[in-house]
Amino acid sequence: MVTCRIGSIAMVLIAASAFSQAQFGSVNDAIAALADGTNNTKWSAVEYLANHPDESIPQLFWIVENQKPGWVYASSAIVRSKDARALPFFTRLLADNFFLKEADGSRKKFGLGSKNGCLVMPNLLGSVLAMRLGELGDPTAIPTLRDAASQGDAAVEASAYDALYRLGGVTLDELFSRASAAKPNLRQVVEGIGWSSLYSDPKFAIALFDRIVADFADDPYRVAGAHFWKIRAFENAKDYGAAVREVDEVLKFENYENLVRQATEARARILAARASP
Repeated sequence: MVTCRIGSIAMVLIAASAFSQAQFGSVNDAIAALADGTNNTKWSAVEYLANHPDESIPQLFWIVENQKPGWVYASSAIVRSKDARALPFFTRLLADNFFLKEADGSRKKFGLGSKNGCLVMPNLLGSVLAMRLGELGDPTAIPTLRDAASQGDAAVEASAYDALYRLGGVTLDELFSRASAAKPNLRQVVEGIGWSSLYSDPKFAIALFDRIVADFADDPYRVAGAHFWKIRAFENAKDYGAAVREVDEVLKFENYENLVRQATEARARILAARASP
């Protein structure tokens, strides 16, 4: 029975892969889908292009570097290809995009009285490039990522720190220290580490969210969010009593209606799970 089950799963995966491959007659077809396809089609195109690096990589590099439609998907295809050219490409491009630039190459300034106004535009290119370097998993990217963390715009800085953590270039203690002091934008990076371990290591996630509650007490929404994510972590650990206690903690934050609503829904789900044999 077990053998049949494993065989069935394998057949489904093979069929899904074959379907993905069959959607595209060529690399050019898949490239076009990155910009114009549905979300599912775009991810199928990413898989197809990753499996045809000799033909696709030069075009994908051009799309990313020039931020053409579908460039974020293109960057993911580059990572998934595991092509040796990916690391130097992302490293070089990130080094030139730590911050948004004026036409003359100087750093854009935002704020009252500046020509760019007070609304700071996010540096999406630099942020995605730093994220992709983390996904590649090569520690030789650490020096460039450290430069991005120290010189980059806020979004780039956050992605760089996340990548550094993935690559072992910064510890969790160092992230908490920076996020507790003058870098509140790094608090989302810390949260993301907790989110990513909710299923794989719920005990680690619970300890991390406990630390958020203690260290970021000046940020009530983040504290409420930490209690909310602990609900899910305790559910995954099948500690339903602790999960219900976390629901009660979230309900104390009455101003955050969305979290309160979701916590109330979670309570019903938990009680049903606890009652089931």
